Amino acid sequence: MLKKIDHIGIAVHDMEEGLRVFQDVFGLKPIKIETLEDISVKIAFLPLGEVLIELLQPTAPGAGRIGQFLQEKGPGFHHIAYRVDSIDQALAKLKQQGVPVRDETPRPGGDDSRIAFMDPAGTQNVLTELVERAHEIEAK
Repeated sequence: MLKKIDHIGIAVHDMEEGLRVFQDVFGLKPIKIETLEDISVKIAFLPLGEVLIELLQPTAPGAGRIGQFLQEKGPGFHHIAYRVDSIDQALAKLKQQGVPVRDETPRPGGDDSRIAFMDPAGTQNVLTELVERAHEIEAK
């Protein structure tokens, strides 16, 4: 079912500061930055080998799940995302196995992907995202 680690999500209060840290400390530069207004988040994708680091900033303090996460826990590790060929098949298999999910049906994600989150209760308390991509992320 899983192909590879797609990305590691990290919540940040300030995107510019987060980008500065990842560039200055690790030499990573974003290949794409976008805002998903419907879920109140700004995303930056930074490649590291075959894995992406995904910085997530709420569009307003406390907005959306990322804003709530930052208020409760502060900045840092948010989730791990795994690439799948078919998110519909992956969700059907999880449902068949009785694994709890937050998203019963896929929804739009960054860079025109389709995503679904699993409930941490079924994954050793790790928020886990499944990602189906039609193409690799390209710099824009």
